[in-house]
Amino acid sequence: MKSPLHSIGKSRPRPIRPERSRRASRSSLRLALLSALLAPGMAIAAAAESPVTLYADQVHGLGSGHWTATGNVEVLYGDRRVYADTVHYDQARDEIIADGHVRMVSPGIVTAAPKATIHLHANEGVIVHPRYLLEAQQGHGHAESGRELSKGHYQLNEACYTTCDGEKPAWQLWSSRIDLNQNDNYVSTTNTTIDVLGLPVFWTPYLSFPLKRHSGFLAPSVGSSTINGFYLGIPYYFDIARNMDDTLTVNYFARRGVMLQNEFRYLEPNYSGKLYLDLLPSDQLTHKNIWAISWQHNQNLGDGFNFNVDYNQVSYKNFLSDFGGTAGFGSSFVGGIGNTPYIASSGGLYYNNTHISAGATLQGYQELAPGGAAPYSQLPYLFADGYWRVGRTGYFDWHSSFKYFSASAGPVGQRLDLTPTIGWRFSHGWGFLEPQARLYYSHYQIQRNAPYARAVNRTLPALSLKGGLNFVRYGSDGSTALLQPLFKYTYIPLQAQSSIPIFDASQPYQNFPMIFEDNSLYTGNDRINAANQVAIGLRGTWLTPGGRQLWQAAVGQIRYFNQRQINLAGDIVPQNQQSNYFFEGQYAPLPDINLLASSQVNAQQRKLERLNLRAQWLPGPQRVINLDYRFTRGFVRQTGISGAWPIYKRWQVLGSYQYDVTDHKPLEELVGMGYDGGCWATRMMVYHQILLGGQSNNVVYLEIVLRGLTSLGNASNGLLSQYVPGASMEF
Repeated sequence: MKSPLHSIGKSRPRPIRPERSRRASRSSLRLALLSALLAPGMAIAAAAESPVTLYADQVHGLGSGHWTATGNVEVLYGDRRVYADTVHYDQARDEIIADGHVRMVSPGIVTAAPKATIHLHANEGVIVHPRYLLEAQQGHGHAESGRELSKGHYQLNEACYTTCDGEKPAWQLWSSRIDLNQNDNYVSTTNTTIDVLGLPVFWTPYLSFPLKRHSGFLAPSVGSSTINGFYLGIPYYFDIARNMDDTLTVNYFARRGVMLQNEFRYLEPNYSGKLYLDLLPSDQLTHKNIWAISWQHNQNLGDGFNFNVDYNQVSYKNFLSDFGGTAGFGSSFVGGIGNTPYIASSGGLYYNNTHISAGATLQGYQELAPGGAAPYSQLPYLFADGYWRVGRTGYFDWHSSFKYFSASAGPVGQRLDLTPTIGWRFSHGWGFLEPQARLYYSHYQIQRNAPYARAVNRTLPALSLKGGLNFVRYGSDGSTALLQPLFKYTYIPLQAQSSIPIFDASQPYQNFPMIFEDNSLYTGNDRINAANQVAIGLRGTWLTPGGRQLWQAAVGQIRYFNQRQINLAGDIVPQNQQSNYFFEGQYAPLPDINLLASSQVNAQQRKLERLNLRAQWLPGPQRVINLDYRFTRGFVRQTGISGAWPIYKRWQVLGSYQYDVTDHKPLEELVGMGYDGGCWATRMMVYHQILLGGQSNNVVYLEIVLRGLTSLGNASNGLLSQYVPGASMEF
């Protein structure tokens, strides 16, 4: 099928006419025609809602009520144009008959035909063998005949539609009738067959699709997994308002039953949000009703106030691992699809201005994995922070919070934290110096308190002095090298804290930036480490003459003058004289190659404690190769490779393979292939994952997009960003 030329909406060039005596001049014809149309005796002038303008080489019969224009005829009326070799006008019928190379240009659609009959002011007409182009969608086709039923409403008989070019389009839709209504931006078809590569692959008695956002059925989703079996989802879209919509999806799982999923979205100038509801009654696996809810809401209340809600709850602990690929909110939690140990919910009122940040929040958790992995709920969490400049170099920093920690077991209680800080920062081109004084005050009221006291107070001062030097060298080739020796001395008195329960404290893996923090050993406020120490580090950067960072590296360590420290339990224990060595670095020998590394080395035993390596090559669009290695002594030893690459013309492959070296087994495997044909695209992914608890799951994702018509399948963008960093298959 030949597609209509995209230039058919343009005026044809007019040839130069040297024989002016044999042809009427175009300007005089136009003036004569306009005078005739505006004359009192002409019916067309009285009935016209808008003026009609005619351009032609010759016009016969002006003033008779029947005229004929020949030679490069152009008729303009309203927002429409008609081009033809010959145009006949019948005043009584308000009708023109265009013959020979007819082209009709209307808003949003251009039509070419050998002949057309048009009732000008009724906006009706009949077209013989039309070829049409929907300019915004780049959709086009042809038909045996066509009718304009009213302005913007067309009916095409024995017609086809596609967005592909060429003699043999990759796909096209054939229909006994196509009803194209630009007024409600909808296309409906009857007795329709979809051909792919010339072969009929799908037939339906009725099909409809919007030219713009519109209520109606969306393309179904299909897939398969080990746990759920074959999957088919049929969504219906409700266009409630310009700023509000709803999608109801009926999901069929061969091994689980029928799930109803609803997604409601709203958008206003000062607030927006979305609400997900999932319900699987009488699950065939658990023999229970399974449900899930997720609501996100953000609202600007004005004058610095805002309000947000992020509420998530599931009735079945394996909901995300079983249905994370189909539930719209499954991939946003810690651990990704299927491997999140808990889900969080929060809601709060916040205030911010130049100096103050404050808020009141409720923070809760639902535990999904066994072993008590979920943190304490904070019901409520109140905070008020502030920052003010003092003179030219000084500052005052204030942090305060109140939390009520709630859990089903163990101690619960309240904690008030007050942390004022005063400091000065002296900065010059050669470096900086920053003395600082801080106070940590905490008050606890503990319930279910055995073996803890009901009320506990802790007050700890902290003094520190941080500084650094800047050594800059400019190369003869325009490159720049920066070397920064850094140090920070910190003093915090030693105090046993075993009388305080652990509500939010943890001992994270340290890295280079953390060694310059006051409480460098712990997160949360239940534990404040002792300190009589100096952290020393060296950081370097090299910039090419063009300003690109060639490499950056840092190494640091803490030297302890105190021989004792507190552990996570709050007891006083011996401490080594030095911490581990911390390294981090980045090297980009070429703009498209990036090498990343971070590590910890035990200073006493000279053993490697942690190592993370990544090599990434990004030579161009849709091209990426990642090599990864992760090692933590006694816990993790994994390696992986992932990447995406075009293999032939429009074909692209991608994959990810993550392997547990210790257990000698794969952790995650992802293989995918995609094709982008311009007017259509497809991709397929097969994914294998080890879930929490050792259960494995195999999932197949398939997506087909017919641009300008619909899409079919299950989108898998979340897997790409999570397991193949830097990859994309954008449709």
